[in-house]
Amino acid sequence: MEAVAYLSGAFLIGAGLYLLMRGTFPAWWPQRLLWPLVRVTPFVARLQGLTAIGLGGSILVIVLTSIVPQATGGLLVLVGLAAYVLALAMYVFSAWLSRRPTN
Repeated sequence: MEAVAYLSGAFLIGAGLYLLMRGTFPAWWPQRLLWPLVRVTPFVARLQGLTAIGLGGSILVIVLTSIVPQATGGLLVLVGLAAYVLALAMYVFSAWLSRRPTN
């Protein structure tokens, strides 16, 4: 089970780095997978990339808690949860940015 978590965390970090560097989603990406995003600007895509990096990092940090001492593991859990909450906030903010009316 840990291998699945490591792979999914690494995949999310890789996808996030891709979005950060490119500033756009791949052309082959189906539109239905972009929901709830409406207008994907480079800034919104980069926020989505930061979200993926934060979520992947939180997964990896939570998995690492099983191999470190108990006190360090507790601290890592707090860091992982903070990264998850921050990623959630960035996701909600990027979805709001993509749906707000343009001036």
